[in-house]
This record gives sequence, structure tokens and C-alpha cells, in this order.
Amino acid sequence: MTIIAPSTAQLPADPSLITLLYQHEHLVQGFEFGDTLEVWTVTARIDADVLAEELAATTDMDQEALDAVEDVAVGRMSFVRVRMFGPDHPFEAMDSYTGDVAGIGEVVLDVADGEWSEAFEAALAHPVGDLLVMDRVVLEPAWRGFGLGPVLAGSAIRRLSEGCVATVCEPGSADGRELSQAEHREASTKLGHVWAKIGFQPFQDGVHVLDCHLQRTQDLLAERQEEFRARCRAWREHHRH
Repeated sequence: MTIIAPSTAQLPADPSLITLLYQHEHLVQGFEFGDTLEVWTVTARIDADVLAEELAATTDMDQEALDAVEDVAVGRMSFVRVRMFGPDHPFEAMDSYTGDVAGIGEVVLDVADGEWSEAFEAALAHPVGDLLVMDRVVLEPAWRGFGLGPVLAGSAIRRLSEGCVATVCEPGSADGRELSQAEHREASTKLGHVWAKIGFQPFQDGVHVLDCHLQRTQDLLAERQEEFRARCRAWREHHRH
């Protein structure tokens, strides 16, 4: 069966207005694994004021309608940065968070000594630095199917991965649906192809790795950003003529 991707014109709003909001909270006095594990929430949205300003300039909406404009939710992502040279054992820190993150830690770390596993170290161009885990990427239903996931995730990784050797993930459904084993395998394979568009490669046991030190990583993100700009132009051309 051939699946036809939806037209860019069907996007709920101008994608060029999407912004990413980064949130991270921590106690000044370290608590548990707080100095080793950083949890970042990244929200993709269109700000109500920005959207209202755009609508005022491009439509004939009255002021009452413009005042009623609300933020548009696009999606949300979560990342976990593991500080390999922090005060705590990195696997114990990962194990304290979620089973998914702990499972990734079991693949890329030597659990006993808290160093990289031999296979993971051998797979990296320069294996000195921290680890970034892409834990969840979930788009709102109206924004799915347009190829936005890679450019949003890639943009977030670029800002969160400074000083990291790699970003890792375990592709699978992250929107809370209960899946059979066959459905899970299908989702994992499909998402593996999606994340390959920004440089993730299969490693071991379902874990995929993006090497932060490779030029190809930067080149692929640049390609996705150019595709995104083309989608933005297509949306504006359709809705403003």
C-alpha cells in the first residue's frame, strides 16, 4: 500500500512561526543525581502574540478575533544529558530516571565501571565527553506526517549536545499507545528511518547513535533545515494567494 504524504498546505499554521522553548530545573544544592543527570524539556509551539501579529498583517480578522488567538501546540521533546565526569556513577543516574533510559545505558555503558562499553567507544569518532539521550519526541496529531520531526529534533540536539560525544535514542512509539510486539517492531523500523535523516545509525539492541563529532551530522541537519524552509515558503505561497 502506498501512503501519500499530506500536502504542506494542510499544516494548521505557518511553520516558520514555530519556536522551541527549552526548560531545565535544578536545585542549587545538588539532590540525588542532579549533578550527573540533566533533564531538558523542549516545547515546540507558535506563540499567540506572534501568530496574532502575523494574522493581523495577512488577513482581515477583526481585533476581537485576534485577541482570542491562543498558543498553537506543535509538539514536545525530552532529552537527558548524562555527565560522564560528574560526581555520580553515570549508569546509576540513568537507572534512577526511567526504564527506557536505563535500558539505553545498559547498551552504551560498561555498567560495572561506568565507562563506555568497548563497542560503543569503538563506534565513536572522539569518545570523550558527555552523553545526550533523546528520550521522547511527540508531535501533535495535526502536525504529523509533514517531515517536521527530524528538523525539530535536530535543531534541539544542536543546542543541547555541546560537549557530548553522541546523542542516542531507541526508536519506538512515544505517545502512550499500547502496541503489540509486531506494531512495536514496525514503529521502531519506521522511526529508525526517520531519525537516520539527521544522522542516527543503528548500534546495538535497538539503540541508535548520532555521532556529534561527524561533519555528516551537521550536513544532514543543514539539509533538513533547507527542506523546512522550502515547506515554509510553500505554505505561505498557498495561503497568501
